[in-house]
Amino acid sequence: MARKWRDFDDWDRPSRRRREGRSGIITAGVILFGLGMLAGGGLEARLNQTNLNQLPPEEQYNSSPSSDSGTATGASTNGTLPPEEGGNVVEQIYKEARPSIFTITVVSDANNSKDGPSEDIGTGFLINNSGDIATNNHVVNGQKTVTVTSENGTFKGTVVGTDPLDDLAIVHITPPPGLKPLTLGTAKNLQPGQMVIAIGNPFQLTASVTAGIVSGLNRSMPSQDGREMNGLIQTDAALNPGNSGGPLLNQQGQVVGINTAIESPVEGSVGIGFAIPIDELEQLLPQLLKGQTISHPWLGIEGTDIDPAVQAEFHLPVSQGVLVMSTTKDGPAAKAGIHGDSGGTNQPVGDGDIITAINGTPVTSVSQLTSEISKYAIGTVVHLSILRHGQKMTVNVTLGAWGQK
Repeated sequence: MARKWRDFDDWDRPSRRRREGRSGIITAGVILFGLGMLAGGGLEARLNQTNLNQLPPEEQYNSSPSSDSGTATGASTNGTLPPEEGGNVVEQIYKEARPSIFTITVVSDANNSKDGPSEDIGTGFLINNSGDIATNNHVVNGQKTVTVTSENGTFKGTVVGTDPLDDLAIVHITPPPGLKPLTLGTAKNLQPGQMVIAIGNPFQLTASVTAGIVSGLNRSMPSQDGREMNGLIQTDAALNPGNSGGPLLNQQGQVVGINTAIESPVEGSVGIGFAIPIDELEQLLPQLLKGQTISHPWLGIEGTDIDPAVQAEFHLPVSQGVLVMSTTKDGPAAKAGIHGDSGGTNQPVGDGDIITAINGTPVTSVSQLTSEISKYAIGTVVHLSILRHGQKMTVNVTLGAWGQK
């Protein structure tokens, strides 16, 4: 069976970590980073991890700063960082950025664990002069307050806004005088092969720096709540548990992404990491800073990609599209009359509706369908082109808010 994706808000944890594919099963799937957990005595230093503070000189990357790297926001404008005598670009960016990067420690409720209270360690970075820090939602883990630590001291952090479906959060502190925020760039001009730098707290090794390249763009994966996150940056920079919420920077020292997850069978870096484009944060920042609830459009289906193998297995009339496996009861798709597979998701027979386009735009995968849906406001009526038992139809669906009936 091809990779499944749920548009439900009740995707259980095992489903998120096990994604089926024709060529086998990725048993670890996407591993979110906000780990670094401590229970009682702390984490033993038994990990063979490399703290990359040095890389070959910039010339060996055979790349130069882009002239259209985007408009920086968030006060402190470092701009392009030319290499100093005897230094390299990674070293310089690290020195400049390090004071504005924080360790975020979250203490869980002792009542929810038989082992007593535990701590989760993640990363965050300053985005403005007001003391606002960007991080991942899974780092703050539902808490109202967190402990924020840097080389400038320890601060009480207040979680002012979260967006669980985009895995974003803002933590506020009273910043020490003179602390400069990082410059926010854009991911829109990134290209595979460009160098990027990640700074964070892998396995509690605070203020660790590593570097790599952009391995791919527009990747997708499910969030903790099951919604597909799209447009992610893939990098081979060594990311590990604890890097969550930290910045991914370009050669100009500008933040282009927020490190959020890895794909790994061993719960450690195998060179496939993902970052949320910083543009996503900038778009939602006004709402996050006000603590407003951020809603996302929703179809209310569970679907699977159609590829030639799935087409052959179920004798489908097309080799690409989205096969609807089931619909949420009383959800937008169900109300519009979209049909799921009569055999259910455990033993499908392949007779569910096939979505081939949305508002005339061809749909080839669940990721593309999600991406297209995200362009529309809640309450928008979209026109789904479908195949039902080989017959072409158009079904009008009024998009709802995620998880709402």
